[in-house]
Amino acid sequence: MTDDTDRPTADGRAGETETVGDLVEKIRALDDDGERSQGVLLDQLAEVENRLLAFGRALGGDPDTVADLPFTEEAGTDRMPEPLYVRHDTEMLNQVTGWLLQEQHIGLVSHYGTGKTAFREIVRRDLGEHDDFVVAVLDNPRETTPRKLYATIQTTAEAAGYEVEDRDYWQTRDGVPWATEDAKEAARELVEDVRADGKTLLLVVDEIEVLPAEILSTLQVAGDMGVRLFLMGTPEGKERVADLRGTLDSRLRYYEGIEPFGPEDIAEYIARSFAYFRDEPYEDQGVELFTEAAIRDVHERSEGIPREVRIECRELFTRAAFVWYRTGQEIDRIQITPELRHRRFGMGR
Repeated sequence: MTDDTDRPTADGRAGETETVGDLVEKIRALDDDGERSQGVLLDQLAEVENRLLAFGRALGGDPDTVADLPFTEEAGTDRMPEPLYVRHDTEMLNQVTGWLLQEQHIGLVSHYGTGKTAFREIVRRDLGEHDDFVVAVLDNPRETTPRKLYATIQTTAEAAGYEVEDRDYWQTRDGVPWATEDAKEAARELVEDVRADGKTLLLVVDEIEVLPAEILSTLQVAGDMGVRLFLMGTPEGKERVADLRGTLDSRLRYYEGIEPFGPEDIAEYIARSFAYFRDEPYEDQGVELFTEAAIRDVHERSEGIPREVRIECRELFTRAAFVWYRTGQEIDRIQITPELRHRRFGMGR
């Protein structure tokens, strides 16, 4: 690959290495705002975007924005390809599946960036399509209240075809009883109806480490009325639950520590990412662009933490796009090696 040491970098200054991941995030911000303005930086951002999209198309994809490129997925979005995460940890999947079948209250504890949020979306989507489950997900745990928690249970059950009579409650808002005690009773009634049909109402709660103390008490009440709890968070979250609500903690079956990616998992993640990018099924395709040395380097730098793996891969992919454009090489001659992260590059050809 060509070393552009004597060329100006993307910010116009010679001899300094540009972090292209930062440029991508700036482009995303512009895309979100729907704005395009004139100016040195904005013109440069538009140029970078064009080169990245051209690289993606040369690889066989059809991206409209940089958010469509490989390694840009975000957990919790409609387009997040869940198979890129957690399937490598078969022990965790087997254990959690067993507990779900046994209708246990579950706690999934792992550090930030290890795939909890991705797994939350897998639970939401996969079990949400299963006839035996009604899945409620508590969003915005920092800002929730007991009434909002009961409202989440009620609205989810109603979406699955279960209803309560508004006239049974003296005041409602958006179909949910206004008083917290009434909201609790409405939720209890619906949970009983769900269970009478032989189904499980599963309440998924992420970030237990930030839950207000009163919500932990409300979760225990929900569990007592028949809701199955699936709580996720960090080890600090588990300690907090134990300290503030030991009776709730004692009812949870904990799985601790989602396994990080090994080099072979990173290789599969990369291959799946390119298959997803092209809207193709994954059928054990080989790894593209990334050499074995680059995969080992990504593993070493990221320590196998999925979020960090994605960031490292995105950075190298973006640098490869600049090398492809700058050198004019055929796409099949471009390879990502560990040395690529130390290259300096410019936009001129």
